[in-house]
Amino acid sequence: MYENLIIANEIIIISLLLVAISASLILRHLKLPYTIGLVIIGFIFAEFIVPHITALKTIGPYLPADEIILYIFLPPLIFESAISLNTRLFSRNIIPILSLAIFGVVISGCIIGYMVSWYFAIPLLFALLFGALISSTDPVAVISIFKEIGVPKRLQSFVEGESLLNDAASIIMFQLVLFLIAEPIIKNEMSMLDTSFLFINNLSISFIGGMSIGIIGGLILRMIMKRTPLYSHVHHTITLVAAYLVYLIGDESGFSGVIAVVACGILAARASSDWMGPDQREELTMFWEYIGYLANSLIFLLVGITIASIKDLSVLLKGGILGVLFLVIVVLVARFIPVFSIFGIYNVFTKNRVSLSYQTLCFWGGLRGAVAIALVLSIPPSLPFRGLIMAFTVTIVLFTIFVQGITIGPLIRILGLGQSKEVNRFHNLFADLFTARAAGSAIESSALNGVINQTILDECKREYSGNIRKLEESLMKFWEEIHQGPHHITVIRLFWSEALRYEQKLYRRLYDDRLILPLVYSELQDICTVREESIQSGKYPDDDLVYPSGSRLYKKLIDTFLYSFPDNRISVNIRKRREIRRIFIAIATAIAANATIRYLERLSSGTCIDTNEISDIFHYYQKMEDKSMSYLQSESVICSENMVKVSRYLAGRTAGSGIISVLRQYLDEGITDEKNVMLRINQVIREKMKAGKEIYSEY
Repeated sequence: MYENLIIANEIIIISLLLVAISASLILRHLKLPYTIGLVIIGFIFAEFIVPHITALKTIGPYLPADEIILYIFLPPLIFESAISLNTRLFSRNIIPILSLAIFGVVISGCIIGYMVSWYFAIPLLFALLFGALISSTDPVAVISIFKEIGVPKRLQSFVEGESLLNDAASIIMFQLVLFLIAEPIIKNEMSMLDTSFLFINNLSISFIGGMSIGIIGGLILRMIMKRTPLYSHVHHTITLVAAYLVYLIGDESGFSGVIAVVACGILAARASSDWMGPDQREELTMFWEYIGYLANSLIFLLVGITIASIKDLSVLLKGGILGVLFLVIVVLVARFIPVFSIFGIYNVFTKNRVSLSYQTLCFWGGLRGAVAIALVLSIPPSLPFRGLIMAFTVTIVLFTIFVQGITIGPLIRILGLGQSKEVNRFHNLFADLFTARAAGSAIESSALNGVINQTILDECKREYSGNIRKLEESLMKFWEEIHQGPHHITVIRLFWSEALRYEQKLYRRLYDDRLILPLVYSELQDICTVREESIQSGKYPDDDLVYPSGSRLYKKLIDTFLYSFPDNRISVNIRKRREIRRIFIAIATAIAANATIRYLERLSSGTCIDTNEISDIFHYYQKMEDKSMSYLQSESVICSENMVKVSRYLAGRTAGSGIISVLRQYLDEGITDEKNVMLRINQVIREKMKAGKEIYSEY
């Protein structure tokens, strides 16, 4: 029975899932990153458990297998990263990210290849094969630590963005070197220049072809989501199918399946933002978080199983411990040179410089993992030096996972990029106070009053009231202690971040209700991203950044055209669009600024902080509100034709949002038939889209 391939695959999946569940329970109690623990457990599972259980021995011929990693686990893993990617930060930092992903891989692969060939006395092409496969980064463990510690989002975008794109460059370089090894006649006839042109040609075709397939898949996804905004099961299914389908089509067509999935995932994220409601969008996010967790768990278990399957590492140790040290140092140097060189050149030509601490973490956070393991397993068994290359790969993967992965957390704290002890202390005090107040309020308003023993209830009320007073005193003492300390500004910066988070939340709500246009929402989010970077880098937002400035070059070109052709029909339309855009932005910022000020007042009261401590934040948002209202109430705007159109549009959308809210409440409470309610909601959504066409066309 176990010889059946389907049953064997079923046993593999069930076994790995059971091990992943056990790992989750065990690692929860250990101070060890989850992915690193999975590698250890995968090794133990393959080395000590599988050989002694008859039912599990049948999985031996199927594991390890590069196809399982590349075709089953890699597509959803990449799609999950792409759909959750901060595309605004990614696009703002696309030049250094793309440079690291392409030039970084090539430089790193060549350095490793030449140095390994020289020291271990193996042919250059075989050393370059190892250099190509080991240059791909897999920072899953690092990203989880980033999120836990709370590093700046820009740094996270560098590490995530590079890892998404450099897989493709690494795979293409690996395939090219393998092709040259397999075709010695072609290799002997080709010069270094010819080889370089061949690599650039293959890379360009692979990137462009993969991106085209991903864009087509993303546009189809967008069309389906637009027509099914309320059907979460459709969104889950179609995105999962798309992740595998575009990868397979791209790979089988000779293009980059990785780039296809990245492009499709980014477009899917934009489509979910444009056409799905907040509840459906949250469900899609949770679904892909689960898929990502599942793929990561299984893929790192397979890394551990693969390491256990390599029985003989003596080929690496023939040169002694110096050989291992040399290999590790070469890989680190090959990572160090492109990272610091690319960022150094980038800093010369931009005002938005990348700090040395960011560069250090990008260098040290370049872990190797699943892709390197999958590529080394795909090397034909008959290829010379396969065992040595496999030993090299396992050594580097182990070093990066266990040494770099474990030390990245302390390094973040040393560089001062994580949250300080004072910030963590504030979070703990505020969380305790918030929960104590919630508990006291629940008891105070409980339906149990007058039903059960009142003495017990009164005793509980007094207990929580006492706890609340003690926690409030602790918070006030905390503010007194840090008022003049060096960490005072760090804690105050939290209020800037919280105010910005609340402001972004309001923009999202306005956009979900279609009270602002897509391009206006995108513009507002862009400027929030700029301000967020400013806050996280230790600076306060500039008072001038109330409205997004857009591209300076584009703005100058448009202004020149308007000045040269003032009465042209195109100029008239441009002015009209500018005014409509400005009206929408002013309305959104006025609403958001006013609500954020009220929120800050509640927050300062809840955290027992003197409002004078955060007066700069109040001043900033008050200035934003005043500037917006001054523009909206100016004589040139308040009675203009464009203001009338925008007002009529917003009034209609507000009414439509109210109808949808009530219908969803009916649906949740089961007051009426679900099918009829869904039909009514879809009808209102279609009417909302139809009503928006006029104002969209004007914009």
